[in-house]
Amino acid sequence: MKPGDPRRILYTDMVATKDSSAPEQHGIAPSLILANRTAPISLDDKKREALQKERARRIEEQNKIFAARKLSLVLDIDHTLLHSVKFIEVDQVHDEILRKMEEKDREKPQRHLFRLSHIGMWTKLRPGIWNFLKRASKLYELHLCTMGSEAYATEIAKVLDPRGSLFEGRIISKANKGDPFDRAKRQQKCKDLDGVLGTESAVVIIDDSVHVWPNNKHNLINVERYLYFPYSRHQFGLNGPSLLEVGRDERVEDGTLSSILEVIEKLHQNFFSHCSLNNVDIRDLLASQQQKILRGCKVLFSGIFQADDMNLNLHPFWKTAEQFGAICTNQIDDQVTHVVARLPGTTKVNWALSNGKFVVHPGWLKASSFLYRRVNELDFARIDFAWKE
Repeated sequence: MKPGDPRRILYTDMVATKDSSAPEQHGIAPSLILANRTAPISLDDKKREALQKERARRIEEQNKIFAARKLSLVLDIDHTLLHSVKFIEVDQVHDEILRKMEEKDREKPQRHLFRLSHIGMWTKLRPGIWNFLKRASKLYELHLCTMGSEAYATEIAKVLDPRGSLFEGRIISKANKGDPFDRAKRQQKCKDLDGVLGTESAVVIIDDSVHVWPNNKHNLINVERYLYFPYSRHQFGLNGPSLLEVGRDERVEDGTLSSILEVIEKLHQNFFSHCSLNNVDIRDLLASQQQKILRGCKVLFSGIFQADDMNLNLHPFWKTAEQFGAICTNQIDDQVTHVVARLPGTTKVNWALSNGKFVVHPGWLKASSFLYRRVNELDFARIDFAWKE
């Protein structure tokens, strides 16, 4: 068997040795004796051994993190912590507005708007980000994980962590090779925890996209997509003006990052309240925290589903409501507390209005799940509903 023959990996325990005591036969050199004769090692055995070693490495790594009373936090970049667009994606009018804003922003001790000329991009940080990173870093080992290129992620890390003390090189890019700053050419659709310190039972993920984490949904805190610039809002097919166009932004005190900071601080507190850290799973704690948000609510849907839909429990709104503690139904009963409706004047909406029940737009469900609190129903009330003739 030649040295390069791939079959050699199946016979790593079979060692050829030369036995000098063996007599020569018919002029042939002393025979090669196979020492330590064993059955061939299968590829499955090799894979199992590799997995066991990786598991042991992660557990050792996790114990070191536990010793520092920390967990691991994976942070998506685009639309979660900030919003970036290329220069060519900003029209001249808004470019002039942004230049004036950026000039004023430079005078502040903690900036939120950056014109990154060396990569040709505008970057707007989400309100509350500096306080979020400062407090989160005391409880978690922070990781950046993006579908963007490694070059882009590295540049953003310099903005968020100029001293390199928050992420310490923990930057994970899932992008394919190509233009390092061309986010439109991404082909890989999924993220995973490869490269993240520790084990899955002690990792929290924050991302605006659920579908990119098919194997880690129970670790995920899904947040509302941050869209500051007009181009991306139109790109996602959303109507209405952008935050830049209306001259407003998320509120720092009760916006996304402030709300999620409270969630991860509570998770950390609950995790380390256990005597045996090896027997606690952050996914269970997160699910328990989610169940408290809409506990006590019974939600009736109106105009949300197709008439012939037989799998109502698989609809995203139904699943979200149950995930966050509500009971769902498609039938009127006195225990219903909320009617979630798209249109006015339906039988269910009219019943709710005449019986003192909350009538809310589906946005109420989304906002409650994004902010991890039962948001004010009046902010989503359809008070303009007319009775159906």
